[in-house]
Amino acid sequence: MPEFKVPIEKPKPDINRFIEIMKGNIVPDKPPVVEYLIDNAVMKPILEEMIGRPWVETSDKTEYMGGQMDFSKENRERVDAWLDNQIAFWYHMGYDFIRVEVSLELPAISMPIEDTADISIKQSRAWQDEHVGVIKTWEDFEKYKWPKIKEEDFYIHNYISSHLPDGMGFITCHAGGVYEHVSRLMSYEGLCYALIDDPKLFAAISDKLGELIYEYNENLLQIENVSLIFQGDDFGFNTQTLIPPDDLRKYFLPWHKKFAEQCHKNNKLYFLHSCGKVDSVMGDLIDDVKIDGKHSFKEESAPVIESKKLYGDKIALLGGVDIDNLARLEPLQLRKYIREIITACAPGGRFAIGSGNSVASYIPIVNYLTMMDEALK
Repeated sequence: MPEFKVPIEKPKPDINRFIEIMKGNIVPDKPPVVEYLIDNAVMKPILEEMIGRPWVETSDKTEYMGGQMDFSKENRERVDAWLDNQIAFWYHMGYDFIRVEVSLELPAISMPIEDTADISIKQSRAWQDEHVGVIKTWEDFEKYKWPKIKEEDFYIHNYISSHLPDGMGFITCHAGGVYEHVSRLMSYEGLCYALIDDPKLFAAISDKLGELIYEYNENLLQIENVSLIFQGDDFGFNTQTLIPPDDLRKYFLPWHKKFAEQCHKNNKLYFLHSCGKVDSVMGDLIDDVKIDGKHSFKEESAPVIESKKLYGDKIALLGGVDIDNLARLEPLQLRKYIREIITACAPGGRFAIGSGNSVASYIPIVNYLTMMDEALK
């Protein structure tokens, strides 16, 4: 394997500088790096072989994304060691922050299957049932075991906050936004029918989830060293939004506006990750919701260079490296592609380079390292 600039033995993270760049107050010589999620299959070999840390296995029960972490005394040491690895990875890979998201326990119908990527770790991927949801009627809504927010829900956040290296920030959110959890609980097919057949039930579920996430954010924003909220809520796919833009404006954007206001009242930025072609609501997101940054770009539906021309003077643009290219291009081609993005998007600041979506399990390790190496030149 060729030599890379990462991992960095003694990095110098500076979350305050990162934030000022995202605000447009500093125009750097080179953009900082950013990431939304990094799969364990990518982390593990880098941590073990390049950073020199033993990997800590976690079972499905201790998977933070599912909101079902086991915080028993017997498991606490494993949880802490796993979190130490998360911090070490983001630190030594040159990020100014660690990003971790945690979900409240919101059971839905999922179909886990074995990850078929060529990886050194055995894990599953869960697909949501698009046809059958756990909430179909008002009776289902009333009987659903809606979570109560409790102190234990923030163990991970408090641990990370109290173990950050000097200069490093902590970026987080509730794992899954209001729309995403509505689609999980009702199924995509179910929510489409409900929009027409029972809009009051649709609104009740949306508002219940919005209220939970709002309360959750109130707790997050009081945790020391939480730098900003970087919320995910996938509104689109390759050619358009998943539901009509007017329905997004009616049911979901008002909640994101409240989340953004929460952050701004606490002098924090509010970033949004939303996949797909969402240009039909970008004006709303910028002018009404008042997001501070947008993540998730794909050459086919939302190329970052075009987005820079349209929105780069209004909000921060995050990532941009199409993950199909990140997965398929040979390293020399990938470097050229990444350099083109940096050349087009870095001028004027308010840009950070990274994947257009996430560093998924199927991204070759050498390609992830190549992206980071080129970004840090």
